[in-house]
Amino acid sequence: MSRQPIGIILTILGATMMVMNMYLFELSEYYDVIRRLSFISFIVGILMIPTYAKPKRNK
Repeated sequence: MSRQPIGIILTILGATMMVMNMYLFELSEYYDVIRRLSFISFIVGILMIPTYAKPKRNK
């Protein structure tokens, strides 16, 4: 599995965790831990998604 699908999964998972954390765990003792983990997975996922390739020239 390449980095791009893993990045997409981590980004979606992080965003979903952020939304669920706001609504379900706001008064819980794990609020800060879940918030940090979801933010980290979201950022790492975003950084793993881009694929850069040199443009191919036809001669």
